[in-house]
This record gives sequence, C-alpha cells and structure tokens, in this order.
Amino acid sequence: MVAKGKMPPSAHDFALRDMEFSTGEQFAMARHQPGFAVSQYLFYPGCQLAASAPAQVEKAYDYLRQKLDGGVGLMLDCCGAPAEWAGRQDLFQSKLQMFEVEWRRLGSPVIIAACASCCRIFGQFLPQIPVKSLWAIIDSVGLPALASAPDEDALCIHDPCSARQSAQMQDQVRRLLEKTGVTVEEPELTRDLTTCCSYGGLMSFANPEVAKKVVQGRISASAKDFVVYCAMCRDNFSSGGKRALHVMDILWPDGTDAAARLAPDFSMRRENRARLKIKLLRELWGETMSEVNELIAMEISPEMRKIMEERMILVEDVRQVILHAETSGESLLDQATGRRIAHFRPGSVTYWVEYSRLGDGFLVHKAYSHRMMVIEEAGV
Repeated sequence: MVAKGKMPPSAHDFALRDMEFSTGEQFAMARHQPGFAVSQYLFYPGCQLAASAPAQVEKAYDYLRQKLDGGVGLMLDCCGAPAEWAGRQDLFQSKLQMFEVEWRRLGSPVIIAACASCCRIFGQFLPQIPVKSLWAIIDSVGLPALASAPDEDALCIHDPCSARQSAQMQDQVRRLLEKTGVTVEEPELTRDLTTCCSYGGLMSFANPEVAKKVVQGRISASAKDFVVYCAMCRDNFSSGGKRALHVMDILWPDGTDAAARLAPDFSMRRENRARLKIKLLRELWGETMSEVNELIAMEISPEMRKIMEERMILVEDVRQVILHAETSGESLLDQATGRRIAHFRPGSVTYWVEYSRLGDGFLVHKAYSHRMMVIEEAGV
C-alpha cells in the first residue's frame, strides 16, 4: 500500500517521528567502553528499554563491563523496526546502512542486544553482523549478584512476537528464570504461538481500538503476574491493568513492587531516553550535553495528560503549537473565555491546542489532532 501510494501517512506518522527522535542527536550515541580504544562487544539496549526503564540499561551495561573482557562499547539507537513495519523501505534501508557504517567504525564488534525485535532485524537483514541476546550472555557468564525471584508462587511467561522463531532465546530466558528460583507457568499460546502485545506492526498506532482488544485478550490468559522480556510488552500489559515484570526486574531488583510500575507516557518515554544519554555521557565519558531548552513553560493537568496519551499527542507537540502561535501570531481568540486556539503540523498530523496565559507561561485546556494535512492558502 505504501509503494502504491494507498497508505495514509498519518497512520504511522507518530511512530516514525518517534523513531526519528531515537535516531537523532537527543538519544543516539555510540562509544567505546571508557578507557578502551577498541570494542570486542557492543551493548545495544534498544530504544524502548531506554524509554521504559533507563536505570536497567545502566545496570546491564555495568554488569557487561564487569563480566566481559576486550571492551564493551555502547550504542543508543533504534534498529529501524518501525520503518519496516510501516512499509517505509526507504527509511528502513537507510537506517540499516547507517547502523552498519557505525558498527564498522567501532571495529565490527559482537552486538549484545536486549530487545528481541533488534535481534530479529539484525539477524534477518544484516546477517554479516554477529548478534547475541543479552539473555545468552547472562546465561553463559552467570547471574547478576542481586538476582532473585519475587514472592509470587509462579509467574506466567509471555514471549514477544519477535521471538516466535527463536527457540534458543525462549530457552535462555526460561533458564535464567529457573536459576533465580522463578516457577514459570506457560499460557495456552506460548513460544512460537505467542500473541502480539499490540506494538508489533505498529498496530497500537494504526488502530488503537483493535490494539486494546488484543492487549485485553492476552492479559486474560492467566490470573498470575506476567513476566516478559520485551519492554513494550511489559508497558502495554501494564497500561491494560496487568501486573507485569520485565526479566530485568528479577535480574536487577530495586526493592520496589516492580510488577506494579506504571508505564511511562509517550512524552516521558522521550524524556527518559534523552536524560539517559546525558547521564551516561557525563558519568562514564566525562562529556557534557545540554538538556533540551523547553523554550516556554506550560501547565498541563494530569487529566489532560491522560487524554493526550490516548490521542498520541506529546507534550512537545503541544509546546510547538503554542510556540508557533505566539511567534507567528497565527491563532484564534475566543473573546468569551480569553482562550486562544492554534494549530501546527510537524509531520502528517495537524495538532490543535486551546490555551491561555498563566503568569510567564501557558495553561493548556484542550489538545486534539487531525490525522490529515490541513492545506492553507494565502489570503483565504
């Protein structure tokens, strides 16, 4: 449909802009291990783990540097899966080429991926690049010192759809859980028959209502807490009301009830990625990077944030609408309320915001979008 010009670009606009963020300056980076000029390995945590639980990326990288010899580099990036799922072969092939160039620049190290989708993408489309899952490495060199099973008598395991054809990865995760003392319950549809969490194929962006039904169908498979090894699976199940643990919550427990952790909203996912890069550069490589200047102060109620999340509207989208309106003067004034209504189109979706001034900043009252391009003509 994309090749024939029959796919509305708005269906995947949000996911592709998120991929653009993850491959851009605010998140993407590649470095050798501090103190090393070469890298025998390269840790590739993936964009969604960094968005969901950045502290776990830090803990896993510390562990790998302690356990492996020869230097373990780090690459923060997106593998390009959203472009493949969106049918954008131009973007996807460009992303693969950029990754291979960067990989060779680092000395062609063995990739250690924490994401099943990244493992699948690299294995299928870049077979010349050696890739191992993080679970394979931990299975071979030993559990982290603090790894321990939660108090539950058993956990229901969910395999991500990207791991359907990887019996080796499925077995590695189960062995790790067994070593930590976890009793695993298998749902009816498991391993190669596992269901999708609704992120695969960008379902949750193209058809949110169907995605919600998919999530509810999966989490009804067991009354027990889920254990997963995909950040998006964990967060989608959590958003659907299911207690869910990532395997990393067991390998690196932090003393909290990790199964109850709420999934970050879309805006926070971006902030987590950006802050992780800033923190790692400062603490490990002694490099400074300025945090993003928010330009304007805004107040958005929790209720409005929830509505924005459902509508896939980022805080940054709202900020850009107001910034555009205030600098261009292009807005409508509701004289009865004193509120202004403005719009802005960063991609294929037009965003609208109703706001008013609040001190030196702005109060956001409403935000909505049109999944279409609003074409404007001069003088109309």
